[in-house]
Amino acid sequence: MTQHKQVELALQALQKELMKADHWSEYQISAEALASQQPFCLDTMNFSQWLQFVFIPNMQSLIEKQQVLPSLKKDQGLGPMAIEFYTKIEVERTILVTISQIDELLQQD
Repeated sequence: MTQHKQVELALQALQKELMKADHWSEYQISAEALASQQPFCLDTMNFSQWLQFVFIPNMQSLIEKQQVLPSLKKDQGLGPMAIEFYTKIEVERTILVTISQIDELLQQD
């Protein structure tokens, strides 16, 4: 299975887990929030919103266009931010596991 397909499946799993944990919004976020220049748009949205409105759509676009996916070093990824955000609120561990899987897929050579 290609890296693109593996990441696509992991993104679908992440979306399902976010919905299951009630961390998926039915409403579109404002254009102002999306225009944030801060890492993870921390000044305008929470991490779940960033995943829903920024990360997942951008990754899906790269996959659909068969463009090169981001390549992460072993010490990079979404995991640390996810742990910081989701350990402050009770959330299913599966969200953290899925984010860890995405990190691993993007850390492949």
